[in-house]
Order: sequence, then structure tokens, then C-alpha cells
Amino acid sequence: MTLRNSIPEDIKLKYIERRKNDLTHCRQALADLNFQYLASIGHQIKGNASSFGYDELSLIAIEMEELALKMDAQNLISTLDRFENYLKDL
Repeated sequence: MTLRNSIPEDIKLKYIERRKNDLTHCRQALADLNFQYLASIGHQIKGNASSFGYDELSLIAIEMEELALKMDAQNLISTLDRFENYLKDL
């Protein structure tokens, strides 16, 4: 049994709820052009999403971190949209 399979469903649901909260904060950070915050959250999520079995979310977070480090607000908009759609589809 892998670690991701051993995580209880209620813990995974709490994880996703925290990511929804992160998304709200990320949208505000983008409006404020707070790229440091976006890079930090992207880095955090890329490091833990796969552990919960959310490999696609990890890829989105990698992109988010990279775009934030480049201060690429335009492409961050579409990445945050992908983040939101991913969470909605769970």
C-alpha cells in the first residue's frame, strides 16, 4: 500500500478545502501583484499534492511557481483558472 492510498478520505477532503482557500488567496495575491506569495504557495503545493494523490495539482503548482518567479501575471490568470477547474472536478 502506498502512502497516498493510506490517507483517509476525510484528511484528503480537508486538504482540498485548504487548497480552495489557497486559491482565493492566490487570486487576491495576483490582483495585488504579490508574486512572492504566489511562488510560495505554488512551491508548497507542488511539494505535497502528489503525496495526497493529486499529481495534476502538483503540475499546476509547478507552473504557478515558475510563472510567479517570472512575474508573468497574464499566464498566471489561466493557471489559476486551471487550479480552480481542477478543484471543481474533484
